[in-house]
Amino acid sequence: MRLFIVLFFPLFLLAQEGLQTRTQVLMGTFVSISLPQTYNQEITRSFELLRHIEDSLSTYDETATLAKLNKNHHVEYDPYLAEALTLSRSYYDESNGYFDITIGSISKKLYHFGEEKTYSPSKQELRNAHLDIHGIHIDDKQIIIDENITIDLGGMGKGYGADKVAQYLDEQNITKGIIALSGDIRCLDQCEVYLQSPYSEQTFAKVKSKKAQLSISTSGIYRRYATTKAEHHLINPKTASQGREFVSVSLFTTADNAKIDAYATALSVMSRTEALAFLKEKKDIGFILVDKEGKILYGNVTDLVTIEWLGYKENPTNPSKRKNSSTKHESAASLIHPDTTNPNAMTK
Repeated sequence: MRLFIVLFFPLFLLAQEGLQTRTQVLMGTFVSISLPQTYNQEITRSFELLRHIEDSLSTYDETATLAKLNKNHHVEYDPYLAEALTLSRSYYDESNGYFDITIGSISKKLYHFGEEKTYSPSKQELRNAHLDIHGIHIDDKQIIIDENITIDLGGMGKGYGADKVAQYLDEQNITKGIIALSGDIRCLDQCEVYLQSPYSEQTFAKVKSKKAQLSISTSGIYRRYATTKAEHHLINPKTASQGREFVSVSLFTTADNAKIDAYATALSVMSRTEALAFLKEKKDIGFILVDKEGKILYGNVTDLVTIEWLGYKENPTNPSKRKNSSTKHESAASLIHPDTTNPNAMTK
């Protein structure tokens, strides 16, 4: 095996031998695609596909369809954008409103996340920000949003991109490889992932997939913020305030990346009680959470992955563990992650 690093997010991947890896900056992050040596052309086409998706979903590029929609509140029908918006409305319902893409009225319009200069909005501005998932209107000819709404697909766009590349590779009968868009990863066959501490450059767990087509999504509050570290980019749409309970959320499933990308975003702004209740109902989604005290909670992983804890001093806790469970708690540590800049700076 050879090691390659997915930068700017708490994941390290061990790629299988015999794979070639190519990396480009797309969708506001570093994208790495690893496939067998004979599939160089398919890697090229995968990047081209992601470039088309970026042209639809980006808010960084003013020529992208979503950027035009936010500016003009009306665009002609775009299949990628329409699908992403439709999925996002379903994720809104499934997350009890904690995943809301109209959070752009705060994250984009007030904080200006993803731009070269960010701002600190006043409490009054935050209170006045208008969010309304029902203000999005789609038909077969056009997409319209209400005048006072701004859309931000950052909470599911990378997962959506991973799904589309995985779909394309499946159509080419490619069953071995890894698609990595920062913290959103699809392992076409089995793979190993190292989770990086939200507090340092160290890794705290090695996760090995048990099944092919494993989707992985990680969300954290410590990578992107406005003028102060407290003003991170994961904002509760119900309160217009930043999530505080968890510093890192990692999810695993054989379902779509877009879904767990959205779920990871939602869980990052829920209370502990709401988050654990949500995950208790989602038996098909494994999770590893790092809370604000540095403690680890995990569960639903038995059928999906094996976990090896690496040098942590505190005990990880499984909230769903039964008294008769044979689960062994390895030792675990409280580890502060270096700050990163806005996505546009990566291309420089």
